[in-house]
Amino acid sequence: MKRKASDGPVPVLQAQDVTFEAFSKAYAKHQVVLVRRCLTKQKDTTKPPGSDSRVVSPLTRRRRKIDLGVLRRLFARHPKVVRRAFNMEQAPKASSAAVGTDGVTELLGRKKSPAGPWYASFVVQRSRGALAAFLQALPMVVPPFLQKKGCRGFPAAKHSDAVWVFFGQNPQARPLQGRPEHTDAIAHSGTWHLQLRGSKVWVLRPTAELRRSARPLRGVGRVRVRCREGDLLCVNTRLWWHSTRIPGRCPLSLSVARDMYLDGTRPTACDMTNVDGHFATRNIPRGTVVFSEEDAPDLELPRKPDANLALAEGPDGGLLVVAMRRIAAGEWFSLAESEDES
Repeated sequence: MKRKASDGPVPVLQAQDVTFEAFSKAYAKHQVVLVRRCLTKQKDTTKPPGSDSRVVSPLTRRRRKIDLGVLRRLFARHPKVVRRAFNMEQAPKASSAAVGTDGVTELLGRKKSPAGPWYASFVVQRSRGALAAFLQALPMVVPPFLQKKGCRGFPAAKHSDAVWVFFGQNPQARPLQGRPEHTDAIAHSGTWHLQLRGSKVWVLRPTAELRRSARPLRGVGRVRVRCREGDLLCVNTRLWWHSTRIPGRCPLSLSVARDMYLDGTRPTACDMTNVDGHFATRNIPRGTVVFSEEDAPDLELPRKPDANLALAEGPDGGLLVVAMRRIAAGEWFSLAESEDES
């Protein structure tokens, strides 16, 4: 008998029962869905009674477990791809980077991982060879329930040509915190995250925009979601504030993620950034002084032609960073290009 999605702010579906229509309906309502047990054997209900109905799900077409060896081989063959969008979320305490070894080499350039807790991420993108090789090593390229070709009311889903990779270990008892709570300024339908090894805890909080549009989420505060090995979390990271942590006593947490476009939109060429930055924690009106030279003397912001911030001179002659337009909560800050750079 099929089990219905659980009530609550985060609907829960079982991999053996989930369909594209069931997922789409739950996701449209909450902008988040958790699919449990995606890497286990499923029964083939199309076989006649009495036959061996035990089969390997399309999700588990490769039985070999994914580990750091896969990431190390990717780094060995495509070092520039990994380095380009590598970020150390939490560096090892006894990091050898201080004596000339960078973070990515310390984690993936050696056969043995550094001791203690650490957490890192990178993006596989802008290289067809690296992306194809990495996808080939994964248990799935796209979740089966998102492989539907489309039908009336449900266009075929598209995916970006990029894979996010999050990995770390936490031998200590207390959780290891990743990046602080934030939203992602990306025009997609959301991102699915497959937990390949270990577990990860997500802390989610609906944005004001989501609360206004989703009646079931009005009055909802922070929600904790624990993803265990084989679980897949689909979440609109633009509409949900989110942060992650690796639980205590976790020898390896490894997950991959891809951006999805459920409206059938074909995503443009990817160039994802993977660095800590500054973003608006609330809506900011045009003309607001966001930073001052006195408050943030070492502030560094990316420069873009479509930036939302600009430099201005204050009454005392000091530099101010001012909003050029209305900035929505969760939007990343960037500075307009100077005359010398344009």
